[in-house]
Amino acid sequence: MSEIPTRVKISFTVDLDDVPARIACLALEAQTKLETLAARLERASEEVCINPTEALQEITNVRVQLTGADLWLEDCQNLLLNYQATRLQLAMEEQVEEQKNDQEEAVSVEQE
Repeated sequence: MSEIPTRVKISFTVDLDDVPARIACLALEAQTKLETLAARLERASEEVCINPTEALQEITNVRVQLTGADLWLEDCQNLLLNYQATRLQLAMEEQVEEQKNDQEEAVSVEQE
């Protein structure tokens, strides 16, 4: 029976503008893994009548690896959610700063 691989979290720093491309690469890797699993499942389904024991083992292995692919996609989803939240926060901070500058200019004009 296939074992679930041990997973660890890693982190590194990239420019904010590079985040979407990094996430796209991760999603593409997940897609490749899923395509490979689909091909393995197809072979297992062909094997059911010939060698049911081997087909059962392969289906079990595919299911275990699907769990890993789901975690990979979850990572992509979380990264994208955090990216969007960061972009929104930066936009809001920029807007607050602009409003503050506008108010300071209005006060300066009134004092003249």
